Amino acid sequence: LKGKKVIWIGDINVDQNKINDLDYRKLDSSLKSFNMVQTIQNYTRVAKRGNKFTHSTIDVIMTNCYSDFNSSEVLQEQIGDHYAVQCELEFKVEKPPSFEKVAIHDYNSNNIKAFQTYLANLDFTPLFQSSNVDSACLILEENLNKYHDHFFPIKTVKKHEKFIYKPSNESLNAIKIKRKLHRKFKRKLKKVENSNCNSCNVCKRCINAHLAWDEYRKQRNETNRITKANKRENLVNDLKSKSAKNDLKGIWKSIKLATNSSSKTNTQPKTDD
Repeated sequence: LKGKKVIWIGDINVDQNKINDLDYRKLDSSLKSFNMVQTIQNYTRVAKRGNKFTHSTIDVIMTNCYSDFNSSEVLQEQIGDHYAVQCELEFKVEKPPSFEKVAIHDYNSNNIKAFQTYLANLDFTPLFQSSNVDSACLILEENLNKYHDHFFPIKTVKKHEKFIYKPSNESLNAIKIKRKLHRKFKRKLKKVENSNCNSCNVCKRCINAHLAWDEYRKQRNETNRITKANKRENLVNDLKSKSAKNDLKGIWKSIKLATNSSSKTNTQPKTDD
C-alpha cells in the first residue's frame, strides 16, 4: 500500500458505533498503521430482532486519500437490510489534445489541370518584348502568385501525427546503402541483358549480376530488420506519450495504424524492370 491511493468499500461486520468493542479497537489500530480512516458515520443496517430494531454501521468506506473526497454518505437505496454507501472523488482527467489544424493550398488534380491550361493559354509576348528585365520579372511574379492563389485556394486540414515512419539515422543509412546496391545490381543485370549469353549463369557478367543481387538482398533484409525495430520503438514511445495524456482515442488510432501496416518485399530478382 505504500505510495498508493487505496479505497476499500464493503461490509466488515465490525460496528463502527461500538468504539469500546475489542474488534473495533483492533480494526482502528490496523487502519491507523496504514494511515487510513473510515469515512461513514451514519447507520447502514437496520435489523429487527424480536420486538426491537438494532442500528449498526458495518458497511464502510476506508481510505488513505480522504483529502481527495468531495463527499462520503449513506444512500436511501437498500439491499436487504443494508443501505448503500457512496463516495465522490475529486480528480482531474487531462483532456486529450485535439488534432492541430493547418492551412495549406488545395493542390488537387483538377486544380492542377486548370492551372496548367491557364498557363498554356497565357500570352507572354508583352513580357518578352519588354526592355526592362526587372520590371518584366516583377510583373510575371505578381501575376503567377495572383493566379496561383486563385487556382489553389487555402483549405484547413487536420495534422495527424504519424508514429510509424519516423526513421532513425541507422534506418536512413541502411536505406541509402540498400538503394546504392540495388542500382549496382540493375547495372550488372543490364549488361547481362545486352549480351548474347542468354543468362547462361556461367559467364562473368552473369556471375557478377548474381553476386550483386546477393549483396543487395542481404542489405535489403538487414534494412527491413532495422526498419521494423525502428517502427516498434516509435509505436511504444507513441503509446507511452498518449497514455500519459489519457488520449484513449489516439491510443486506439495508433494501434489500428500498427495492425494495418504491411511490408512488401521482393523474394527474387526482377528482370523485366
